Amino acid sequence: MTDTIFQDAKAGNPYARLGLAYMYHHGKNIDPDPELAMKWYAQSSELGCSRAKWELAKIFRDGTISEKNSKTFIFYLKAAAGAGVPEAKVELGFAFLTGIHMERDEASAFGWMHSAACQGNTMAQFMTGYLYGRGIGIEQDISEQEQWYAKAGLRGDGELFYWIGRNFEYGLFNVEKDLFEAGRWYKMGADMGHEKCILCWRSVLLTLDGKEHESLEEREIRLMNTAVEKEKLLREQALVAADQFFEEGDEEKAFHYYDLAADLGNPDAMFALAMMYHVGVYVKRNDKTAIELMTKASVAGSEDAQFTLGTLYEEGRVLKKGLDEAIKYYTMAAANGYLTAYYRLSLHMDHPEIHVRNSAVVVR
Repeated sequence: MTDTIFQDAKAGNPYARLGLAYMYHHGKNIDPDPELAMKWYAQSSELGCSRAKWELAKIFRDGTISEKNSKTFIFYLKAAAGAGVPEAKVELGFAFLTGIHMERDEASAFGWMHSAACQGNTMAQFMTGYLYGRGIGIEQDISEQEQWYAKAGLRGDGELFYWIGRNFEYGLFNVEKDLFEAGRWYKMGADMGHEKCILCWRSVLLTLDGKEHESLEEREIRLMNTAVEKEKLLREQALVAADQFFEEGDEEKAFHYYDLAADLGNPDAMFALAMMYHVGVYVKRNDKTAIELMTKASVAGSEDAQFTLGTLYEEGRVLKKGLDEAIKYYTMAAANGYLTAYYRLSLHMDHPEIHVRNSAVVVR
């Protein structure tokens, strides 16, 4: 694939350029090279690829493979938002709302949030409801607030509800402090079994009943000691140990720690195990086990597994050739950030970004 993507990138395929930039950025099947990554992102952006514009915005915002630059960040952020990237619209909305990086403009903040909300972005749906409810950038309308809150509630997950509840409880991220609203959102997450939401919901109920409200620092300490957070830490430590042993050439220990992290639910560890079985590293090659693990990793959210399954279905290696299945997995991978998948999709359709954007509501 590397030879083909190089040829197509040089020939002017914007998604080949995007995919190549991603490969150089993250060292996917190629040695990482920040300068070449920036070059190909820029050339993809120049050809109109909205995802390349969004990647460049994030790079200049965070200073990952280039120095932070607020002016350039805003330039690419506006370009990505204007090209239809919902995440960029949300970030631009927050920039206008907070007045960070640019002059505060409540009407523009509402406009960008509302636009992203109409695309199905759950964060934007919550913020649109919040802005309606507080009359920020738009005339106050409690009915609209509740309609947008309901949409966010239907599609959101425990982590989003925790984030919203936390902001209401402690007045963070320009959200007005409101314990009743905090309780509402924590309860949504608690009903889904989200442990942090359960803990926070109970704490808010106690506060509303007259108990002294714990500080944010005290809450963070309690949350760090939950079973879920302890398991998360163990899972991450096991993966780090596995990667280190693999780099050192100790395949037995690497397999052991990948297996431990996979049992704890880490999708990257599941994918690593799948590849060990697929290639026959430390264990005897077993493609049946490899595919089972890769499929499990894909469901758990591994974009590497999703992309690999896409290539296996497209090329008919190990799995029976099937273009519909390949496109399904490429779409999942692209939605989760494996940008080379946009290139593979571009070989079968004219507008892969629109396809992924329209499918992401179902896929993610």
